[in-house]
Amino acid sequence: MENIVKRFWTEDDGNTTIDWMVLTAGLVLLGAAVMATVGTPAQDLAEDTDAVIEQIAPSTGV
Repeated sequence: MENIVKRFWTEDDGNTTIDWMVLTAGLVLLGAAVMATVGTPAQDLAEDTDAVIEQIAPSTGV
């Protein structure tokens, strides 16, 4: 049993995979936080822009 525990603690395989998983999870959470912060104001701006464009009278000719 002691051999198994000692071998488990000295094993280095898989550390890179775990590092990349943690980095990827952090980036996904950062992206979600940015979208939660910026998403609604961006949608409001798009709707306001659409309303202004609809109020512009089309030109009757050149």
